[in-house]
Amino acid sequence: MRQLIIGLSFFVSQSLLAAGAPVYVDKAVMMQVQSGTAVSGRVVAGEIYTLSAEISESIKSMTVRVGDRVKAGDVLAKMEDTEIRNDLKSLKNRMGYLQAQLALLRQGKAVREQQLRRAQSLTTKDLLTRDASEEVELNVIDVETEIVKTIYELEDLKIEIEDVERQLEHTKVTVNTSGRIIEVNVTEGQYVSSGDQLFQLLPDLGLEVEAEVRPEAYESISVGQVIAGKIRQSLYDLKVRALIAEQNQRTGSRTIRLQFVNPPKENLVLGEPIDLRLPIGQMSEQITIAKDAVVPSKDGHRIVLVIDGKAEPRRIVLGVGVGNRIAVIRGLKAGDMVVTQGQEGLRRGQKVSVLGDQS
Repeated sequence: MRQLIIGLSFFVSQSLLAAGAPVYVDKAVMMQVQSGTAVSGRVVAGEIYTLSAEISESIKSMTVRVGDRVKAGDVLAKMEDTEIRNDLKSLKNRMGYLQAQLALLRQGKAVREQQLRRAQSLTTKDLLTRDASEEVELNVIDVETEIVKTIYELEDLKIEIEDVERQLEHTKVTVNTSGRIIEVNVTEGQYVSSGDQLFQLLPDLGLEVEAEVRPEAYESISVGQVIAGKIRQSLYDLKVRALIAEQNQRTGSRTIRLQFVNPPKENLVLGEPIDLRLPIGQMSEQITIAKDAVVPSKDGHRIVLVIDGKAEPRRIVLGVGVGNRIAVIRGLKAGDMVVTQGQEGLRRGQKVSVLGDQS
């Protein structure tokens, strides 16, 4: 049986080799594209979260350092909680005592009420003086007063317990979003006061890109527009968040702010440069391909064509991004078939088998 399976596997693999490497393709097509200009920007912090102490206490332990990545719900530090736990235990013990006392008072009230009913009956029959009956009534009132007082103390105690339980929760410094720690302002054993800054966090989507652009490019950009960028040979889509109208008096340029459409795959550093391709001028017909077809390389970008059923790697020069497609300035012609999945490792002249067309 094992030999049969091995034989079938060998037969299938040989069949796949004969048919060619499986790939998906996309057709290079002409589209209306706005010409672009290259601009250098830099990675900046769009939003920084500050985590502050909610209570005054000593730092018992810490679990993160500068540069560590964290996710929502992670505990960054724990504060000393022994005194708070003892306070909570004492308050809960008192609550148990008051609850027991309330139960006894209610039992006592039931007895006093029975005594009052008998006294009222005897008074009606002139078997008990009015003074004696009133004294029994006063006993009932005294018990009711103690019950009201105990209930008030219990409600007040509940508020105290809730407050201490909140303090206990705040002894754990947690984060409610994913990101990277960029600043730590405390050490283990340090006493902090409520409101003191403990950590600073750069959220995953807290990174932005800032770039100064010439007036002609500035006028061609609109808020919400998606622009292509490249960092460390990786391509990213960035959406224009803000156009800052103030002009640099020396250069005549203006600043734009862009957000990453998706969280960066790498740990980017604040101030790191990024190459942007900004639209400029009028719309024109240009060749475009799916962005998935582009493979970054040391000296630019390349794609893999499918010509007569065989792989044909080729270097290209990219233009501006258009949604999930990107313009190609040089290296292709309309109608060319490019590989969008399965291009890694393909050699020149290697047979391929097209599984689907994504164009």
